[in-house]
Amino acid sequence: MKKIAIIGAGQAGAGAALKLRELGFEGEITLLGDEAYPPYERPELSKGYALGRVAFDNLVVLTPAAAEEKAIDLRLDCRVRRIDRAARVIETDAGDLSYDMLILATGGAAKRLPLPEPLRRKTHSIRTRDDVDALRNALPEARSVVVIGGGWLGTEAAISARALCPQVDLIEVAPRLCARVAPSWLSDRLSETQMRAGVTLHLGTVPVFAEDGTISVGGARLAPDLMIEAIGMRAMDELAVSAGLACDDGVLVSPQGQTEDPAVFAIGDCARLANGEQARRESWQYANQSAEDVARLLTGQIARMQEPDWFWSTQADFKVQMLGSCPDEAVQLERVGPRGGVSRLFLKGARLVGCVAINNPREIAEARRVIASRQAIDSERARDGMVPLSRCIVDAREAVR
Repeated sequence: MKKIAIIGAGQAGAGAALKLRELGFEGEITLLGDEAYPPYERPELSKGYALGRVAFDNLVVLTPAAAEEKAIDLRLDCRVRRIDRAARVIETDAGDLSYDMLILATGGAAKRLPLPEPLRRKTHSIRTRDDVDALRNALPEARSVVVIGGGWLGTEAAISARALCPQVDLIEVAPRLCARVAPSWLSDRLSETQMRAGVTLHLGTVPVFAEDGTISVGGARLAPDLMIEAIGMRAMDELAVSAGLACDDGVLVSPQGQTEDPAVFAIGDCARLANGEQARRESWQYANQSAEDVARLLTGQIARMQEPDWFWSTQADFKVQMLGSCPDEAVQLERVGPRGGVSRLFLKGARLVGCVAINNPREIAEARRVIASRQAIDSERARDGMVPLSRCIVDAREAVR
């Protein structure tokens, strides 16, 4: 194996290239990106970058200079037309490229609504730097903004917009915010944060988009200057589909990122486990983990130690972190930390399976270790937020159930 090609120069693609070098791969690595910018992280786009508080350079994970230093052939503004799996050739606008192993890190694209033209002219999505640059130029001129979608991206976008705009309405068809991924307790905290920031919430209602550029929602009629669509993401798996790989809103892969073709792998937002047990994992953590998993496999290294799922979001003055499994039906304990941060523990029997922490990073760090160890905790002792979780671990036979 002498040549590894990676299609997609985002966080996952760049992470795979860097990890391959870190693990000792000495062959050719070519990283193809269709954007003109070097690989960058996306989470801050809807927050600090959108508000002009974080420079783009701070988001870059692989500069051209660093790529050259590590002998990574970084080709930006390069569009891939087709993958010929039989010949192991990638056809691009700039010519053909052969490979021994191919990693697909093509990411995802923002879903868009079928809107009337008056609204289409004033709507924005948040996925790329160009998207957010356009939004940054438009926001200061807007007096009213409507955000469609109350997931993580929508709630972050609403908070950011409210910092620049006097009227922000957030519309979510589900009865609570982040209902697909967050427990009810966290949804309630997010709603409180939005309303405290001055965002008007419209939950559990379907908006009607009129030809005159207005939006009817519940009993209200909104006429926004600007609209932000945050209704989810679809996998960019078109290249994989045209190459004959099995796809289902994502390239179907094994837990190690392998497709049905032994020479092709998929990582990050474009990948979906072939066993159908879970949806695509659209997170900063998974982009890095899946990149490492494939790099380890290709270099013959031992598998990475498994970790509980982790996600974070900044909502105004709240730093929210969610770890592991946090279902509503779990036994739940609320804790107030020594510095005022709050957390919610999720238990299955006596075992900690999940944790949500707000402004309480120490709690997440300890919860990660406890969940990974699969040890039991004393639920009565754990009710006291002043007691570190590490001091709540007990023998399972002694645990309070």
